Amino acid sequence: MFRAYYSLEPPLEEPRDIAYREFAFQLFEGDAYVRHLGFDSVGELLSYMAREAPKNAYYSVARYSLPTARSMEEKGWLGSELMFDIDVDILEGCGEGIGDECLHKGYRQASRLVEILYRDFGVASTLYFTGNRGFHVLADCEWCRALGRGERREVARYFTLEGLKLELVIPRPGRRGVKPAPPSPDDPGLRGWIARAAIERGLDPSEIVDAAEEILDDVRIAIDVKVTQDISRLARIVGSLNGKAGLFVARLGLEGFHPGDWLSPFRGEVEFRSEGRLEEARIMGSTVSLEPRRVYSMPAHIAVLLQLRGYGAIVGGEIVVRAGSGRGPL
Repeated sequence: MFRAYYSLEPPLEEPRDIAYREFAFQLFEGDAYVRHLGFDSVGELLSYMAREAPKNAYYSVARYSLPTARSMEEKGWLGSELMFDIDVDILEGCGEGIGDECLHKGYRQASRLVEILYRDFGVASTLYFTGNRGFHVLADCEWCRALGRGERREVARYFTLEGLKLELVIPRPGRRGVKPAPPSPDDPGLRGWIARAAIERGLDPSEIVDAAEEILDDVRIAIDVKVTQDISRLARIVGSLNGKAGLFVARLGLEGFHPGDWLSPFRGEVEFRSEGRLEEARIMGSTVSLEPRRVYSMPAHIAVLLQLRGYGAIVGGEIVVRAGSGRGPL
C-alpha cells in the first residue's frame, strides 16, 4: 500500500535547498536504514520513493556542501534549521495510549511553542504533525542556522524552564515592605507567559506571586532537548507516510487540530482481526475498542493504523489508495 501511494506521485513538500540536504530512509525489509543520499529535485526524490516504498522518509535539518559524503567532516556543514520535537508519550496521562486526546495535548504545546518563538525570539516557524504520536516545529532564520550545539541547548532550556530561578523573574516582597509589581500579560518573556497562564486559570493578579510555582506547569513545554541541540538531526519529509501509523506527515496551522481520515491516503471498509485488547478510545475521529481474536468491520485508515501498531491484521475488504488527503490534490 505504501508503494501504491508513492507510485501516484503524491504532493510531497520539497525541503528548501533540496540539493544541500542529506536524505535517509527506513525500509520495510529488515527495518534497515539507507543514509547519505542526495537529490537535486523533488522529482528525483519521488522516483526513488516510488521504487523503494520506504517505511519512513527523512531529510536533514542541516544544509551541507556535500550531503552524500559519509562523514560529517566531509559533508561540510553550512548551518541547520532550529528543530523542536514534542512526543505525546511523555505528557501526563498519555504513556502508550493511542487516542486523539493526547494528540490534542501535544498540539496545544506545539502551537504555544510557535507563539513563544515569534513573541520572544522574533522568529516565524512551521508546525508539523509527524504522522504518529508527535509534532515538530521548525524555524529557519539566518541566526538560527549558525547556532552551535551549546547555543541550541540554551534555547531549548528556555522552553523547558530547566535551571530557572523563579525569584529572579517574580521577586518576593523586600525586607522594607517594598512590593514588586505582579506579572502582567503585557510583560515580555516568561513574566508575560506566567501572567497569561494565570488568567486562563481564573486567578486574580494579586494571587499570581503565591501561585507562580504551580503556574509554571502550564508554561513549561515538554520538548526533547536532545533533538533541538542536534545540528545533524533528521526531520520527516512532509507528505510522506509514517511507518508506525500509516498517516501523513502534515503541515498544520494554528487554528486547531482535528485528527481524522484526512490524515490518511487509505479509503474503504475492511475486516480487521484483532490480536489484543484495546480499551475504548477516540482514534482519528472514530470511537474504537477491541477484544482479542475477533473480526471487526472498520474504515481502512483505522485498520492500517492498528495493524502497524501491532493490534492485529487486515483480513478482508478493499482499500483505495489516494495520492493526497481530502484537503489536497488526488
